Amino acid sequence: MVISMKKWVILFFFCWCMIGCQHTQEIVNFEGKDIDELKVYVEDYYLELEIEEIYSKEKTGTILKQIPSSGKIEKNEKIKVVVSKEINYEEWKINELGNIPIMMYHGIQNMLDRETDYTKGNIDINGYQRTSESFKHDLEFYYKEGYRMIRLSDFVKGKIDVELGKSPIILTFDDGKHNIDVSKNEKGELVIDPNCAIGILEEFKKMYPDFGVTATFFLNEGLFESEYNEEIIKWLINHGYDIGNHSLNHPDFSKITEEQASKQIGGMYYLLDSMIPKEYVSIVALPFGSPYSKDHVNFSHILNSSYEGKNYHTIATLRVGWEANPSPFSKQFDATFLKRIRAYDNNGMDFDIEMNFKILSETRFISDGDPNIITIPKYLKSNLGKTTLKVNTY
Repeated sequence: MVISMKKWVILFFFCWCMIGCQHTQEIVNFEGKDIDELKVYVEDYYLELEIEEIYSKEKTGTILKQIPSSGKIEKNEKIKVVVSKEINYEEWKINELGNIPIMMYHGIQNMLDRETDYTKGNIDINGYQRTSESFKHDLEFYYKEGYRMIRLSDFVKGKIDVELGKSPIILTFDDGKHNIDVSKNEKGELVIDPNCAIGILEEFKKMYPDFGVTATFFLNEGLFESEYNEEIIKWLINHGYDIGNHSLNHPDFSKITEEQASKQIGGMYYLLDSMIPKEYVSIVALPFGSPYSKDHVNFSHILNSSYEGKNYHTIATLRVGWEANPSPFSKQFDATFLKRIRAYDNNGMDFDIEMNFKILSETRFISDGDPNIITIPKYLKSNLGKTTLKVNTY
């Protein structure tokens, strides 16, 4: 049979279109589907496939993300997907009823450990003042041990948003002095000394973006004892830090009257409200850790009272403490009387950093990566407090 030239041209054009269709393909979005379905599709259309697995609550092999997910794709081009891998809770030792360290610092001074007269990074005999060298070592240690910072206010509210397998840690600083040293440049902007507490924290924020760097600074009437007090406080708020109440004049609450107690707490709230209204946290770091019992007559005035005709309410108080605090999901959790770890060195004794983190290696809170679910071993279920969150046991 003889085919005319016109028919040859039509046939050639048809074949060329068919081949072209095989080279360019409209992408099918497989998000939410099983990876095996995508593998068939990739093979049929001569595409390449790159798979990244991440731990997820979804069934293993579920496609969580696909790139590209729409448009056209050429033969031999690559599709990238993120695929779920189910969490083995026992292998990860997930325990969201574990203990959480609230670290208590005071002043961080620009000194080397060898320049002190006391153990390692302790500048004073009790270790309340710490060298900048040891503070940097502390932060490195926390990060490498798998701890990630969260806000104290979130902890109090039971909001723990930490990635899978990591543990939350909270940093607090009592007294403003020796925590931030600033000057101003020719533009009138604050310049922070890189060796003060804030300067070091900001450097770690750049070094480890996943560290979640934050802290709460508890202040007295003198604030940071700087000519730039108000500017510093506003800078801290704008850069992810919190400001709390450490009383006006740092009294021993076991030795003052009820009226004086209300003035000390209410007066400090009044001062903060004049500078950063609604932006400070209603949490009190108890001076000297006093009163040492919730039964003390002054304790109720720390939590709820009034000053200058204005009522105040404290959602949590912090003791001087010695060890990590129970999970906010635990029956033992009491936001109104929280324990802290004194960040000092004592050769692994008397609840120093080394001793506490050795204990925490067996008792720490380990996250399932989902802030909306509490995951715990079955044998700990009786320790769970009241919660509105979903509970997952294994």
